[in-house]
Parts: sequence; structure tokens; C-alpha cells
Amino acid sequence: MKGPNLVLLTDFSPLSKVAIQYALKMAGPLHAHFTILNIVRLDGVPKANLKSRQIEKSIAQISQEEGDKLVQELKNQIKGNYSIEFKPVKARTVAEMVRKYVAKHPTNMVVMGLQGASALKKARLGGTTVSVIDECNVPVLAIPQFAQYRNLQHIVYASDLKNIQKELDIIVEFAKIYGSSVHMIHVAPVMDKKLEAAVNTVNETISKSNYDKLDFKLILEEDITTAIDGYIKQTKADLLTTFTHKLSLEEKIFGRSVTRRLAYQGTIPLLAVKRK
Repeated sequence: MKGPNLVLLTDFSPLSKVAIQYALKMAGPLHAHFTILNIVRLDGVPKANLKSRQIEKSIAQISQEEGDKLVQELKNQIKGNYSIEFKPVKARTVAEMVRKYVAKHPTNMVVMGLQGASALKKARLGGTTVSVIDECNVPVLAIPQFAQYRNLQHIVYASDLKNIQKELDIIVEFAKIYGSSVHMIHVAPVMDKKLEAAVNTVNETISKSNYDKLDFKLILEEDITTAIDGYIKQTKADLLTTFTHKLSLEEKIFGRSVTRRLAYQGTIPLLAVKRK
């Protein structure tokens, strides 16, 4: 059986190395193929300039040399029947690099480091991880600074109760690989008839599933991110999963996307899956 293809992002920082090591330990046993990407760019220099092209070529060469060293280091540290390669890629932004690469190459998941953001950066909608989640059409696994892979025993799936069957099919398929328990939760401020009907649908869907490590909990709470964070700590979860979508202008202006806010909290790895 052919293993999955994972794209790993690096800027050669300690944070990116943490994410890469996590990915290798997680998917290496699945005979995965890993492609490490590093962005090559020259900001503020006209691309038509001959000197700038020479500088860019030199930067790409240095990137390749550092990448080859990184690959060898990883092979020495983490043994396994996986394959791994490094590619420097020219692009204006990391998000653009990822979007173009996965459009041309079969990719099951993108993995990158997750750095917490200041209140100012949140207000400006900054952050490379959030940008990649917005732009990428394949699942993005964001790994916080101090994360250590430990077999994904507990997965928290934060749901808005839309597309329940399709999303559960994806989560359960992933969970079965690792034998993980899936804790599906929904956070709402109050109970009403519409929510009650949705909860009944969830319970019926779960009862019909063929996975006995799946449960659902409704949390009545005003602050969604605080409630999810509390539940993560309560269950000692190893991974948080959410489904995301292309942001509307209003969401971009007011920062109303729950997935993006959770990405900034960065307490455990976040798997963000784009809705088709």
C-alpha cells in the first residue's frame, strides 16, 4: 500500500524542526513520503534585474545545501521506512508557495510550526500559519513549539454541526489509523429547538457509525475558544481538529473565524481541514 505524501515547511528555525520531527514520528511508520519546502524570495528588488537573479540563484543554492544537511540529520535522528527530500521554492509568500506546490503535486497534508501571536498581530490578521490555512486546499497540521508526538490517543473534533456525516467520515478515517478516541464537541451559548434537533442528528449519526471510540458532548458556553481550550485540558487531548472555509470579508475584518483564533492559542497540534 502506497504511503501518504506530506509537505513539511521549514525556515530552518528550531520551531520548524519541531514540526518536522513530529510529522516524521507521526507518519513515518505509514511509509510516508516527505517533501520539505523552503521559500526563496527577494523582497523589494526588481526581478528583471540581472544582479537580483544572480542573488536569488545563490540563495536557492544555499537553501539547497542547508536542506540537504537537514535531511541527513533527520534520517540519522529518526529511523524508519519513509522517504524524504528537500526543495527550495521561489515565491512571494509562504502561503503562495504552498498553494502552488500542492496544486501540482499529490499532497495529503501540509505540516508547519505554530507560533502564538500577540494581540496586535491578531488584530492585523498576521501569521504565516493562519495564511497557509486560508490558502491551502489540503489539511494543514500546525505544530506548537513544545509539542511532542505521543500516538494521538485523544482527538478533539470541534464542530459547528454542519456537514456532520462528511466531516465525521474524514475524522474517523484518520482516527482509525492510530486507534484514537474522537471526542466531538459543539459549543453554543444556549440550548434552543434548532440546536436540540442538531444534537439528535449527531447522536443518531454516531450510533450508526462503525467506530466505538467516538463520543459527543454539547458545551453551553459564551466563549467558544475558552470552552474548547478547557475541554482540551480536561481530556488531555493530543490533537484538535476543525473544519474551515474561505473567509468572508466580514470575517477577515472582525476576526470571527474560530479556527484562526484557535490557531493563535497553540496549546496542542491543530489539524485544519478545508471544506470543499
